[in-house]
Amino acid sequence: MKKSILISVITLLAISFMFTACNKKQEASSQNSSQKVVRINFQTGTLCAAPVHVAMKMGLFDEELEKIGQKAEYVQVVEGGATLGEMIASGKVDAGYGLYATQLQAMENGLPISYTSGIHVGCTKYYVRADSDIYSAKDLRGKKIGVPGLADSSVMNLKRKLMDEGIGITADNNEVEFVAYASSDLAIALNNGAVDVIGAHDPVATKGELAYGFRKILDTGVDEKFVNEYCCQQFVTHKLLRENPEGAAAVTRALQKASAYVEAEPRAAALLQIENNLVAGDLDFNAALLDELNFIPSRSLGKKTFDSAARQLQEAGILKKTTDIEKFIAQGYIELFGVPDGYSYDSATKTYSEINGVRTSFKEGAI
Repeated sequence: MKKSILISVITLLAISFMFTACNKKQEASSQNSSQKVVRINFQTGTLCAAPVHVAMKMGLFDEELEKIGQKAEYVQVVEGGATLGEMIASGKVDAGYGLYATQLQAMENGLPISYTSGIHVGCTKYYVRADSDIYSAKDLRGKKIGVPGLADSSVMNLKRKLMDEGIGITADNNEVEFVAYASSDLAIALNNGAVDVIGAHDPVATKGELAYGFRKILDTGVDEKFVNEYCCQQFVTHKLLRENPEGAAAVTRALQKASAYVEAEPRAAALLQIENNLVAGDLDFNAALLDELNFIPSRSLGKKTFDSAARQLQEAGILKKTTDIEKFIAQGYIELFGVPDGYSYDSATKTYSEINGVRTSFKEGAI
């Protein structure tokens, strides 16, 4: 009798244990299925996408999102496939990084994104052949200019520069011609005389310069107009802002940190890209280009960039005259709770420090 009672007790305990374990598995499964995911865009072959590559491979996106019980997923933008704008519009991407000016017209037409931080300055350069009689933007009246795309930031930046020089770029008074080429064909087009000038992004720009002996007439990394303006910035979608503002803040902090890391450790960042098959090329060449670029992140200077560009492009008629520019800027560039103006990275201690305040320029710092 005692033996049968003992067996019954053991059986009941075993069943109880099984139910408990099963319930815990179901709870864990339920928690995992409800865990918020932030889908972040990335692309390969782009040297100045180093902050995204660093944040992915060094776990910065994961680290910031894990703090709030969320996780990252990565969505690749493939050349020849859907564009970044198309992926955003179709709801396949929640956050990412790229040439902000390329998206301005799309944003005006309803692309549901807002920018949250400037990431880096100066990856766009303009070249002529060595025997050209063009020496600066002042000489571009009546010239043909090859660019990667007619809505590309290389076009938007140059149009703003030409406006300053009094050269017509409006529909009613257009004194230059832009012609779109694949990035890989720009140098060939210039060398063959199909265009007078090209605007290109690194590393394509510098590779063309070295291969053909082109002469540089404008570099956004050092030009007085653009030296404190970002070319590439962090964005988040409006859906993410509505449904998961904590996730939007987390990915912004992660990319700011990654940018600060690239600024301090350009060679390590270049090596990470090569070792992970994210960017091809020679380590010394890639590291030198990353070192040349300014990867000091700043939300305040990022917004100042966006503000200046939007106002001038509306004046030029590229953004519609009917657009409420104050509302466009306020919605297009936002400040997220819990996100500092930027970060710096100390290589000796391997630590990040917040940069707060409002930057007026990189030289003056935050005030």
